[in-house]
Amino acid sequence: MNMLLAKDIVSVTDFARGTKEHLAEMAVTNRPRVLTQNGKAAAVVMSVEMYDEMSHDAYERKMDMELKMTLEAYARGERGRPLDEVFGDLERKHFSKHQAK
Repeated sequence: MNMLLAKDIVSVTDFARGTKEHLAEMAVTNRPRVLTQNGKAAAVVMSVEMYDEMSHDAYERKMDMELKMTLEAYARGERGRPLDEVFGDLERKHFSKHQAK
């Protein structure tokens, strides 16, 4: 996503005065708006689609990093815990949550 400083950074006041126009242009360009307050960046406004895409990409990146760390640990000889132990912990956690209610 390439930002155009002259168009994509606007004051909160300007955005409020022309919200419809800004949203329409954002839909066409698929770029967010950085809103400034007193000359400093205060917020970012983006489309729901852009937010969903960024959120999905961040989740995928997190999963990739977790997989990489797991594979590296396995390569170092770390084999984790036995499956029955893991399931036992999950079962105890689940059971204790339901007893607390």
